[in-house]
Order: sequence, then C-alpha cells, then structure tokens
Amino acid sequence: MGDAFDAVTVFFGAAVAGVTLFLPVTFSTVRDSTPYRITNLINSVPRGAAIGVIVAVAVAVIVCTAARPATAWLTALLGAVTQLVNHIAGEQVSSADMLTTQNYIDSVCAGVVLGALGAAVLRRALPAAGLALGGAGFFVFSDLSDLLNIDLDPYAVLETPPRWLIAVLLVLLVFSTMRNWSATVDQPPRPAIELPITPILAALVLALVILAVTEWLTKQFSNAPAIDHAVDIGLAAAATIAAATVAAMLLPGRDGAAVYLAVALTAAADAFGYVPRPGWSVWGMVALTAIGLLAGVRMPSMTLAVTLIAGIAGFAVLTPPDANWLLFTASSAVLALTAGYCCATARPRYAPSGVLALSALYLPSVVTALPDTDKAWHTPEASDYNSTPGRAALAIALGSAVGLAVLYRLRPRGRPRASGSTPDAALADI
Repeated sequence: MGDAFDAVTVFFGAAVAGVTLFLPVTFSTVRDSTPYRITNLINSVPRGAAIGVIVAVAVAVIVCTAARPATAWLTALLGAVTQLVNHIAGEQVSSADMLTTQNYIDSVCAGVVLGALGAAVLRRALPAAGLALGGAGFFVFSDLSDLLNIDLDPYAVLETPPRWLIAVLLVLLVFSTMRNWSATVDQPPRPAIELPITPILAALVLALVILAVTEWLTKQFSNAPAIDHAVDIGLAAAATIAAATVAAMLLPGRDGAAVYLAVALTAAADAFGYVPRPGWSVWGMVALTAIGLLAGVRMPSMTLAVTLIAGIAGFAVLTPPDANWLLFTASSAVLALTAGYCCATARPRYAPSGVLALSALYLPSVVTALPDTDKAWHTPEASDYNSTPGRAALAIALGSAVGLAVLYRLRPRGRPRASGSTPDAALADI
C-alpha cells in the first residue's frame, strides 16, 4: 500500500516537472507581442529544459549519497513549495518582461523535484514505474493547451503547470515524506568526501551540446532561409549523437543505453508533431504509455525499442501523422506505447542515470530547430508538409542504434566488478 501511494506521488511529481520543462510559456500571444519578447519567450523553452536536466541530475547525485530516503522526499517537497511560491508571487509583483526569469526559476524547481524523486524511488519497482509513467506520459501528450485552458493572457505562463496541480503534489509529498521519514537504506561505508560527478558531467555534455546545436541550426536557417541546409542538419545530428555517446560512456555499465533511447525518441516525437489534443485524451495516452511500460517489463528488447523509434521517424518521412483524424489517433497510440516500452527496456541501474534519461525527453532536438511550420509548436500558421523533420529524426535513430551496438560491445552484461565495488561507487568503467 505504501509503495502504491508513493507511486501516485511520483507520478504527479513527474507530471508537474514535465509540464514545467515542456510548457514554461504560452505562445498564444505571438501575434500581439514584440519581436524581442517573442524571441526571449521562445528561447526560454529549450534553455529552461537544459537547466532543468542539469539540476535534476545534480540533485539526484547529491541526494543518493544520503542514507535516509526522507532526504530525497524533503528535497522534492522544498522544490515544489518554491515553485508554488514562484507562481503565486510572480503573478502579483512581476511584469511581462519578467516572465523569462520566472520560467528559469520554474525549470530549476522542476529539476529539483524530478531529481529528488528519481533518487528516492528508482530502486523500487512500483514507484519507479509511477515516475516513468508520469514523465513519459506527459511527454507523449505534449500539447496541454486545451487541458490547461491556456487563454490569450500572457500571464498564463504562471499557470503552466497550474497551481492546483502543484498544490495536489504538495499534499502528496507531505504524506510521502512523513511515511518515509524513519526509513533507512543499507549502504556500504563511503569516504566522507566522495561525491560522484560523472553523471553530472554527462548531463552537462548532453544538455549543453544539444542546446548549442539547436540554437546554431536555428540561426543558420534564420540567416539563409532559402537554403535547405542539408549539411548543417547532418552536422547537428552528428553532434547530437556524439553528445549522447559521451554521456553514455560517462554513465556506469549499460546505463547509457537509456540516453540513446531518450535522444532518439525525442527527435521522433518532434518529427511526429505536436498537434493540439482534447484534454480528456490525456488519460488515454497515459494508459497506453502504461501498457507499453508493462510490455517492456515483461519482454525487454533494446533492438525492438530502437526499431519502434525508427519506425515512427520513418512514418513521419512518408506522410504527415495529422493528415486525418484516424491516422493521427493511431500514430499517437503507437508513440505512447513506444515511449512506455523504451522506459521499461532501458532500466538504468543507477538512479541519476535514470533521471538523466527521463529528463532528457524534454530537451530540444535537431528537429525542433527546423523551420517546418507544420511541425513547429510555437508557430500558429501552417504550411505544406515537409519530410525533412522525419529524415533528421530517422538519422538520429540510426545513429543511436549504432551507438547502442558499440556500447553493448564495449560493456557486455555480467562484466565482473572489483571486490567491494557497487554500481553506485563505480560510476564509469572507461
């Protein structure tokens, strides 16, 4: 019963963090805003996500060194309280020009919540499933404008996520913190100064390189919009795979496989597009993600996971998923099942590795930078369908498949460890 309650808590925690990193601002006021404000608001989305990823992994690493699970729960509670205060106080005292700063504060709070909850539950099966379901489910649903009832008020940013959702999370966190207050975890003795940093380095490399690459590619298209920039897209995709490879090699054992899956899945979802969905359908998407999660637990296969991602990207090359209602519904179902399956198949052994993979779902991708208005979530207008996003996503999926093959070759399963070492202590065997 206790694990089930904690699973519900971390589900809402991952949902709040995901909504924060994915929708820190609303772009419904694009036509009525100044170009300067539009640019700042648009740029704050990927930058805020990168900040959130780095903070989440850093918090997970630090909290994992504590012997008491209550430390993680209390940290998550403090992060949620700070986020709620930011929403309430921001609406009273700030101007519209302060929205970007508040978005960054929100991203930091989301990172604290996600990192602390990951450290608390990723070694426990049911709560870990709740965390993955909350993060991946809301990643798949993506466009929450209808569910959150975002209107034309630019201050609607202070309601993504809405305060009632943060308040629900706070109540759940209070009870989970009290329930886990006296719990302890048996850990081998550690030197007082030991603090693993390689997961933090992995998060820095992955988040900052992807952010730099996407912003660079955006500028390339902005400076020369009439050119297809095929070489630039190829370079950006290669840099993304390189960053994922460095991050994967910095993580222990085969934990880096989760990073490859996250990077490829993000690109495939971006190529699929973010068409608004009715609010009621969120629970259907979450249910399908849960089914995929169960399938991955029963029959995990990294080959199948990569094949599913490549199939989604390949489908986006051939036809727009939103060409008609039936096609869009079926494609959305496949995406949700794939996201859940990938989460269960990756199954990192070290908690910060799982936090990195889950939070990386909300990073931008090469596809995000492409000026395809039919797929661009910040542009109200539409244009003719372009298969470039699908091709870019397919290239990243194939690159991730190669990276996974190399990782599995270099780090075979059951590799012997030095006497007395643990998965937590030996962070990277390179």
